[in-house]
Amino acid sequence: MDFNLSDVQAVMRDTAERVVREHCTLHRRRERIARGEGFDPELTAHFADLGWLALCIPEEEGGLGGSMTDIALLMIELGRGMSVEPIVSSALLCAHLLSDAGWAGRTEWIEDVISGGKRLAFANRESEDRSERPARRLTTVQRAQDKLAISGAKVMVWDGDTADAFLVTASSPPTDDLVLELFPRTARGVDVRSYPLIDGSRAAYIFLDRVEIDETDIVGRGEGASLLIEDAVSRATAATLAAAVGSMEACIDLCSDYLKMRSQFGQPLGKFQALQHMMAEMLVTAHNARSMLYHLLSKFGINRDVRAAAIASAKLMIGQAGLMVSRSGIQLHGGYGITDEYAISHHHRFLYALEKRFGDSQHYAERLAGLVCGPDRT
Repeated sequence: MDFNLSDVQAVMRDTAERVVREHCTLHRRRERIARGEGFDPELTAHFADLGWLALCIPEEEGGLGGSMTDIALLMIELGRGMSVEPIVSSALLCAHLLSDAGWAGRTEWIEDVISGGKRLAFANRESEDRSERPARRLTTVQRAQDKLAISGAKVMVWDGDTADAFLVTASSPPTDDLVLELFPRTARGVDVRSYPLIDGSRAAYIFLDRVEIDETDIVGRGEGASLLIEDAVSRATAATLAAAVGSMEACIDLCSDYLKMRSQFGQPLGKFQALQHMMAEMLVTAHNARSMLYHLLSKFGINRDVRAAAIASAKLMIGQAGLMVSRSGIQLHGGYGITDEYAISHHHRFLYALEKRFGDSQHYAERLAGLVCGPDRT
């Protein structure tokens, strides 16, 4: 793997670093959360103007055709600023999936997502799920006269509160084949109930009561739909892991500055050996997390089994690393660390939410064990 950045990658990283420094401030974040908004619409529009919503879309679909490495470099910087704007949920997960599917109605939706004019949300997870992996759904789609009707309920629909349309998974009786369809939020029978997450972003419950759809609304069926979802979730998971790496590194910078600024017994806190040891452990953990991210990126273009094992390993290691670094950061700040006024508490909540997104560490530990050792036959 070539660790040297191209000129284009270096410019993108530097631009993202500047945007995060100038616009993703703690004050702006706290104001947004106080307003009850899951993300900042003005900042999302700015990201669209910079082309970041188009980065993950193939060139033939009107995007920039960026690689997974390009996306990870951007997400590392956005993670430093705890950005929750819908790049991953709307563009990388949904719009990219539509482009891969070759769905006839994709062009207008992809263009609207790239411009920032509309947003999509992926409605897959149900009450018994622990991850976004494709599986048999309790939500069903059945034929009603000359129409198809879908009924069921979805949980943890990330950014679903402001989505203009949903990519929904369902099972089709009697074979229970997986069906993936897209329909607008305004469709009759759609009930959206939003709620805040711990990091200030938002998700939604989606209740579907005989929502009528056309055959033209179906994006994919059967094994083809499963493969589309697996690819999309893999990309989105890698992007969130990159954001976690950026957040961890920001935690270390915050703690370093704090230990230099605060004094006790007539000397800076950074002079105390016990605190130096904590900082060293945080630094090593964050470096290991970045290395694991690089390992994942190097395996992305290989076969699905290799990629699945790399994702499970990275999700397990980076998820736990983020919790360790942010918890240690709170401890180094003392009582101030848990307050809303200090950025370290926001990073902890941000990393906690990322650890749960697309499946928690325990789920991926079990998945990795199955991939390495085979299924449990006891």
